[in-house]
Amino acid sequence: MKAPLAGRVALVTGASSGIGRATAEAFVRAGAHVALLARRVEPLEAAAAALGEQALPVAADVGDPVSVRRAFEVVSARFGHLDVLVNNAAVGRLDAVAQASDEDLRLQVETNFLGAVHCIRCATPLLESRRGLIVNVSSDSVARPYPGLVVYAATKGALEVLTLGLRRELRDRGIRVGLVRAGPTATEFAREWDPERARGAFARWRAEGDLDPERVVSPELVASAILAWVCEPTSDLVEVG
Repeated sequence: MKAPLAGRVALVTGASSGIGRATAEAFVRAGAHVALLARRVEPLEAAAAALGEQALPVAADVGDPVSVRRAFEVVSARFGHLDVLVNNAAVGRLDAVAQASDEDLRLQVETNFLGAVHCIRCATPLLESRRGLIVNVSSDSVARPYPGLVVYAATKGALEVLTLGLRRELRDRGIRVGLVRAGPTATEFAREWDPERARGAFARWRAEGDLDPERVVSPELVASAILAWVCEPTSDLVEVG
């Protein structure tokens, strides 16, 4: 049986761990060649090495438009075209809006929202020639922003509005845009949070009904939903968890 993504080329951001890495793995198993983009060089190279010759690691900061353009130049030189873009890269800083630092605010907006915009701008010419697909990965916190992660949720809300507009804007260019909204997922998302503050936040979210430990899903489950949409993009919104 022919692999469903044989001969296709995908680019996944935030691909060194979590949902991004699981998505890259799922795509490779489905026969695709995958460009893995991430800022952290060592885990990025380890992820690509584990996937073999079908994987291309490209160190890039999606929040930096110059870095993104250089990354897409590498991808274009290697593959010559692109079939799928998965905008997954995201960071969340645990803080109340009133106490958030300038740097943390900037990082979240530039990575979670502008990062997707930068990648879409560079990907569009490559996708257009292939009637390609864009998948934007959002969060269920858009519907119920967690205290302490309000800015993160707002950036994901902006990504969802971007998705709605792009469906119309890119329709005549033959590009389909989908949204995967993931619930709480077992990733390294909180790896840089202060442990004591994180414990307090998780306790509050559980008490207030924001976080149900029974609803935490695996990165692989989200990746399988992304793969399923890419193979058969029937709906505009996929919710996981």
